[in-house]
Amino acid sequence: MKIRDKLFLGFGLYIMLALILGSFAYKEIRKIGTRLSLVETADDITNTILEVRRYEKNFLLYRDPEDFREMKKYLTILKDSIEDIRTEVVGEINMIDERDALGSSEDPVRRETTDSNYEMMKRTIGDYERLMDVIAKNAGAQDTVKQMRRTAREIQSFTQNLAKRERANVAAAITKSVNLVFVALVLIILFGTVINIKLATSIATPIRRLEKITKKIAKGDFSETIEEKGKDELASLAVSFNLMAGQLKNALWSLENTIKKLRDKQAQLVEAEKLAAVGKLAAGIAHEINNPLTSVLTFSNLMLEQCPREDPRYEKLRLMARETDRARNIVRQLLSFGREVVLKLEKIDINGTIGDILDSLTNQEAFKGIELNKALANNLPPVYADPAQIGQVALNILLNAIHAITPPGRINVETRETGGFVEIVFTDSGAGIPEEHLGRIFDPFFTTKDMTKGTGLGLAVSYGIIKKHNGDIEVSSVVGKGTTFIVRLPVNG
Repeated sequence: MKIRDKLFLGFGLYIMLALILGSFAYKEIRKIGTRLSLVETADDITNTILEVRRYEKNFLLYRDPEDFREMKKYLTILKDSIEDIRTEVVGEINMIDERDALGSSEDPVRRETTDSNYEMMKRTIGDYERLMDVIAKNAGAQDTVKQMRRTAREIQSFTQNLAKRERANVAAAITKSVNLVFVALVLIILFGTVINIKLATSIATPIRRLEKITKKIAKGDFSETIEEKGKDELASLAVSFNLMAGQLKNALWSLENTIKKLRDKQAQLVEAEKLAAVGKLAAGIAHEINNPLTSVLTFSNLMLEQCPREDPRYEKLRLMARETDRARNIVRQLLSFGREVVLKLEKIDINGTIGDILDSLTNQEAFKGIELNKALANNLPPVYADPAQIGQVALNILLNAIHAITPPGRINVETRETGGFVEIVFTDSGAGIPEEHLGRIFDPFFTTKDMTKGTGLGLAVSYGIIKKHNGDIEVSSVVGKGTTFIVRLPVNG
């Protein structure tokens, strides 16, 4: 039920209750008015009786015909008043009393009593009038006078009792009206309280819950939703609110995700700036120490050639030459990493470039105990690339695979075309890369190998070369099973 209908129903119940109680009050007020009219008529009858008695006494004392005529006049008024009681007032009272009684049928006993009282009153007045006529003709009839006075007292007693009874009826009707008003007030307060509580519960409770959940959402808590119950405006509001909360939650999640990505990108940019600064610094240092290292290495090799093997200095000279050579290689890699690489793009067959690198490595000492498998696809489209740089990338990845394998082992090299790209897939059966290190393997100087086997620059240099070719490198690894590198190069450069 809609809120408007609830309000209309509540006010309608108020109005209906007021109409019902008002109709009862109207009946009681009408009854009181009728009773007051009857009391007024009864008082008039009593006053008329008193006038009749007064002229009666004057007539009996003075025998004045004028007093007799006045007495007859008031008797006529008395009879008319009695007739009014029967035809108007008493009839109205009976009608009201009958409507108030249970059932609508007329009470024959009550009607008979009313008629008998009326007939008795009428007969008594007739007897009184007849006796007065007798007394007027025979003044000495004392028995007649006594009978006439007794009859007059009966008439007077009847009218006084009538007035007294009707006053009592008026008092009872007033008391009943007061009680009815009291009951009406109690019912109005009771029904009003129940209706107001019901309306307040059906309207205010959902609004309070909406306010509570709104405050939670304002704090970022989307754990609760509004119960969608009913078909009123509050139910429609609950549906719209839950929809809005869901969209807001998704928008907030998307915003947080975007902020996280921006922070990650910012961290990567900061790291890239640091690496660029380190690269420039390293390149400068490498350039300065490259020539001295070359001189040291040259003279170390000359001394090693002149020194007999049995000379105790021979092993020291050989160690010096080897470490100097390793230092010079690190310096060369630093120079390559710090130097801006200028690509010499040309249309190449990727299978030829990869085949040359594999052929050059097959007979080397490092491949002993390692099976090298090739699966180079036929009819690959040519790609625009720098063959020397692509060869460097393949060499770096293969060397990393050799260092990760403890013989016997296996390296598979595959080429294929996928969606406008030529892919070179390197798969080894080595120790694998832990998951926590996968995100850092392309960082410069990051390595998990022994320092004698690498500097941590090979993959960083390879990643930079492929990015300059508008390509990409993906890596996946399972510890204990091996690693797969996928080098992806665009066909159209």
